[in-house]
Amino acid sequence: MDAIALYQEACGRHDALSGYYNRNVRVDSVDGPVMVRIPSGGAESMDLTMWPEHAVLEAIRPYVTSAPQLLHVQTDPQFQIHEFITGTSLDEVCPAGTPVPAGVLDAIGSLFAQLLRVPTAKLPGPPADWPADGDTVGFVALLLRLVRTIRAAGDEATGRLYRELGVPDDPCALLEQQAGALRARPFRLLHADIHRGNVITQGSRTVFLDWELALWGDPVYDLADHLHKMSYLPGEREQTVATWRRVAPAECRVGWEEALAFYLAYERMKSAVVDTVRWARRIAAAPTPAEGRVLANELADKLRAARPFWEPDSRSECSSGDIERAVARWSGRRATDGR
Repeated sequence: MDAIALYQEACGRHDALSGYYNRNVRVDSVDGPVMVRIPSGGAESMDLTMWPEHAVLEAIRPYVTSAPQLLHVQTDPQFQIHEFITGTSLDEVCPAGTPVPAGVLDAIGSLFAQLLRVPTAKLPGPPADWPADGDTVGFVALLLRLVRTIRAAGDEATGRLYRELGVPDDPCALLEQQAGALRARPFRLLHADIHRGNVITQGSRTVFLDWELALWGDPVYDLADHLHKMSYLPGEREQTVATWRRVAPAECRVGWEEALAFYLAYERMKSAVVDTVRWARRIAAAPTPAEGRVLANELADKLRAARPFWEPDSRSECSSGDIERAVARWSGRRATDGR
């Protein structure tokens, strides 16, 4: 396999499946189709990261049976080549609000079971400033610091948009007060991005993609992140929680119910902070007023879900009309500033 030739072909193609952090291009090699994965470059960091994705895939190969096989990695130029997974993403087969096939639910349970049993000693070492094994409160501090960084990173116009929509200057203050009550649990490998777009199905086979956000941390967080992103129907949600409880070792289940509620609150709060700007861009670019109104309603729902986890004096909820008007002011200010 001529990796550089495959990379060059991928760079010249315009049919990439673009994720947030990587461009993914299917290319035919002499051995069959492969997926060339190239960093997008310039994407704002919205997630915690620890390791290069290839290091995670190499470490988990003996333990996780439903991850794509890494075929090649190169640092200059930077790209990876993965096996090409034939199939359909779950968000195409059953988007949010529709039932997930029973076989996929079983595969998700198996993935959690395998992740929870990957030996820590086989993983790449954590960064020097990473919390020690079992320091749940320290792990939460990293999550809260990420949201604070995102909230503070915008320009003056974006800061005003946040304030007009009732997003506090410190959206983490209330959750930070609650974090000290969380119990210590041993750290485990977390995928930290198991959502419908990262699940490929074909017949009885299910494969989980995009391991670049994998973490070593509180195992309950992986469950909460998954539940938040999957938008399960109620029965599926209950089944997934019950499966996680069954496959998780006893030491990982200490105080897990309180931790699950805390992390779900965190995910709603983070989603409101991150999606205020993401949805504002989409609303400003909406081709019709009707489409803009749909997006404004979605953002209103996100803000409403987060508001109970902010300080009590935060502003009352915004209507979709409030959001549309605030976004129009925001986009106008940015245009005036030449951004």
